[in-house]
Amino acid sequence: MSELEILRQVIADKTTVRLVEKDIYSVLPANPQTFQYDKNAAIYDLVVGSSLYNRVMWGDSPANYRAFARRAINSHPNGWLMEAGCGSMLFTAQAYRESRRPIVACDQSLDMLRRARARLSKPANSIPAHIFLVQADLSDLSFCAAKFQTVLSMNVLHHYEDGAGLILKLRNLLTEGGRMYLTSLVANNRFPGDRYLRALHRRGWLVQPRMKAELQQVLEESLGTELRFWTAGNMAYATTRVDSETP
Repeated sequence: MSELEILRQVIADKTTVRLVEKDIYSVLPANPQTFQYDKNAAIYDLVVGSSLYNRVMWGDSPANYRAFARRAINSHPNGWLMEAGCGSMLFTAQAYRESRRPIVACDQSLDMLRRARARLSKPANSIPAHIFLVQADLSDLSFCAAKFQTVLSMNVLHHYEDGAGLILKLRNLLTEGGRMYLTSLVANNRFPGDRYLRALHRRGWLVQPRMKAELQQVLEESLGTELRFWTAGNMAYATTRVDSETP
């Protein structure tokens, strides 16, 4: 079975899948577009990958982000995993290379996916066969319902006004008993993180910052009371198991 045939198992019917570059597929229309992180991917990596930046601005650390991602990756031995908004894989590439699960990692930004490809390609100069990079729009997911045992989405919710709508779309991807892992920046009565969040919102990079309690309520209403939710500084973490009784 070819790579495209394997990927097709989790792509919605009648969705066109194109190989746009080596190891990168797209389910977006063929007309070229520029997205928020295109042309800014290198700067993003430099800043967001910094331990000092994360400690000062958000009160958290890249080590925590990597550990949380590994929890998601290790949550199932071999079922499909979706990373929704994978970015450049600053915190996930190594764990993905070590895993043997089939993984779909999607992002709107082609520049981010190129950087993800570069990280995954070390040292073999090609990405592992179990990982599929897909250019996709999370607002219009083109993947099959109930096909993924795990959904991971890190630092995506704070880009979406309709957070509940996005969460429900991601939940729809999960199989019975599947697990969801989410992170998001929140206002948490912390300086300078809260002030910086407001500045990013004014520049149009993020939506109006949600308070910790506000995000927790959105998650509980969308995913049920079995939700595990905690914060480290301005970073909120959430996990849940989806079953037939989940709203």
